Amino acid sequence: MPEKHSLARVLSSMGRIKILTVLSHVGELHLSEIAKQTDQSYSSAERHLEDLSDAAIVEEHDYGRVRMFKLNLENPRARTLRQLILEWDDNTLPQQVQEHA
Repeated sequence: MPEKHSLARVLSSMGRIKILTVLSHVGELHLSEIAKQTDQSYSSAERHLEDLSDAAIVEEHDYGRVRMFKLNLENPRARTLRQLILEWDDNTLPQQVQEHA
């Protein structure tokens, strides 16, 4: 596997981890909303999304001028990352939050 598509590369950035977490919970979002929800600049979020797209973890759909992104759940690695993130988040949320989720 090329180094740029390795697990270490995909998870080496807090920005990419935040994007993966948001998309795991929400499904599909446009680039501006991803940047906002992950506290990143538009250009940083765009760069991370391009890296994740190159690794086939995220897929992009263009609707006119709106760029929407979601996890590529056809890719077993993306499904596994999503499952890990959701499991990890469920186990780290305080009990009161879990009851209301």
